[in-house]
Amino acid sequence: MEQQNLTSTVTEFVLLGLTQNQQQKYFLFMVFFVVYITTWLGNFTIIITVIADHRLHTPMYFLLANLAFIDVSDSSVNAPHLLSVLLSQRKTISFEECILQMFFFHFIGGATVFFLVGMAIDRYVAIYKPLRYLIIMNRGMCAGLVVLAWLGGLAHSAVQIGLLLQLPFCGPNILDNFYCDVPQVIKLACTDTYLVELQMVFNGGVLLIIIFISLLISYTIILVKIRTHVMEGKHKALSTCGAQILVVSLIFIPGIFIYARPFKKFTLDKAASVFFTVVSQMLNPMIYTLRNAEMKMAIKRLMSRMLLRLETAGSEITNTAGCVRMEQKNLTTTVTEFILLGLTQSPELQRFHFIIFSIAYVTTCLGNFTIITTVITDHQLHTPMYFLLANLAFLDVSDSSVNAPKLLASLLTQHKTISFKECFLQMFFFHFIAGAMSLCLVGMMVDRYVAIYKPLQYLTIMNPGVFVGIVVLAWLGGLSHSAVQIGLLLQLPFCGPNVLDNFYCNVPQVIKLACTDTHLVELQMVFNGGVLLVIIFIILLISYVIILVKIRTHLTEGKHKALSTCGTQITVVCLIFTPCIFIYAQPFKKFTLDKVVSVIYTVITPMLNPMIYTLRNAEMKKAIRRLMRRVLCSGREIKT
Repeated sequence: MEQQNLTSTVTEFVLLGLTQNQQQKYFLFMVFFVVYITTWLGNFTIIITVIADHRLHTPMYFLLANLAFIDVSDSSVNAPHLLSVLLSQRKTISFEECILQMFFFHFIGGATVFFLVGMAIDRYVAIYKPLRYLIIMNRGMCAGLVVLAWLGGLAHSAVQIGLLLQLPFCGPNILDNFYCDVPQVIKLACTDTYLVELQMVFNGGVLLIIIFISLLISYTIILVKIRTHVMEGKHKALSTCGAQILVVSLIFIPGIFIYARPFKKFTLDKAASVFFTVVSQMLNPMIYTLRNAEMKMAIKRLMSRMLLRLETAGSEITNTAGCVRMEQKNLTTTVTEFILLGLTQSPELQRFHFIIFSIAYVTTCLGNFTIITTVITDHQLHTPMYFLLANLAFLDVSDSSVNAPKLLASLLTQHKTISFKECFLQMFFFHFIAGAMSLCLVGMMVDRYVAIYKPLQYLTIMNPGVFVGIVVLAWLGGLSHSAVQIGLLLQLPFCGPNVLDNFYCNVPQVIKLACTDTHLVELQMVFNGGVLLVIIFIILLISYVIILVKIRTHLTEGKHKALSTCGTQITVVCLIFTPCIFIYAQPFKKFTLDKVVSVIYTVITPMLNPMIYTLRNAEMKKAIRRLMRRVLCSGREIKT
């Protein structure tokens, strides 16, 4: 009777997350963000490859593509919320959102389990009934296995959530995890849950154990058959079954650890949850591609077709515009490598340049990584401005690392060539990172504008979602810019000459080696590069002038700090944009200052940026001193 009178009064749950340490949160955010992106890329690569390659239109790969889709869906239930919790101060989730999260997690998790059963059936038929394989595993059978897997997951989830919804929740409401799951939530019910827990363990953990044992026995039988009876394609069959057994183990072992025991707190709970909800979905596509030669070959064929279509599409666009001569149709790329003349042919000057640029590159890495480390470890710098600054420092290191190592190598060796593919990859990453850097500077200007014009609403407007969004948009913008530049370049034929009068591959020099008329392509590149740079540069200068006027006329408190910060950012903007505009906002012709400007932009500027931010920023200098003291103290403690 008491339980009948109890009603749920809890409207939200508080998630404690993985850690309360702010430095660890930033580190974990970076790790799980990379894991989540890798999960998407890996699984969608499998899906697209299976759809696009007719050789993979078989039952096994049909089921594999569906499993890849489930992996993406499974990861997307919890990973985005985990990432937002690591950056946000808001650690709550509403009661309804919590129930929905559990429903979809168990729905997709259950479907994954039944999918693996379907894949075991597919391998059993392939090994024991090879002549009747395609008859038994027909389209209807494959579609039936997929539908049954989803229905099985739905039934499992409906039972789990149905049992949970009958319980009253009237407090407490704290979950020691980064997402809602049955074992933690049920313990917050304000009634006896013993019987419900038993039902849930049978519906979850016990079923997992039974299915896991059945799968292991099935694969053991299949492996025995392969070793004793299969002669042709034995290695391929063993490799395929080995990959599936590995994936089964990765999914079932943490699942059994969490759900096949009494719902009590264990020290390894969070680690198992991270592995089960985030990591295993990333590993599955890697296992299926690294251990499957057929899949690797199919992915290579897909990449080749994409490049070919990109070149064909570019040629069609140029032909439609009427700027390609009729004889270009017969031209093909015969150049396999480019010769880089470098900065000088004098051995003495080469050795001198090597010493200078080695110091510059090492200084660049040390300076920028000092900024990144300081921002991550010092809680006083955990603000939007320094988050964006750390990202700019990472871009500086990346930008310098695209060209500087090749420059240093060419100064010491007689080998002055770069392959055609390496050349295009170098240009792609150089424009990708440079484009992201330009847009990151726009984001930093927006941050300063909000800080000066909306100081009371600054942290509300520039919340974690906004400044993470700025970084993501900057990278996507850089990717789009680079894809357009390289896409335009790939449509051109290169049949000689192949000598570049520079120390790295860059669009203005490479395009002049094309054996066709490049006038229209050059115009498109100038608009996609130089004109955009000029527009963004003018907008940034006008914006900073407006901000400086506001600082001088209205600010009284913190005026010097605000002027110093804006002055630093204006200096960096000028250092980056001025040489870029000189290179890309003019006709692609050879000028005497080209090499000097290229050295400034690719080697010197990334070194100067951290110096400017540290020398002109008192807060950053103090933070670096605090970091140095902590490092020295740690060293002394280790010695003692």
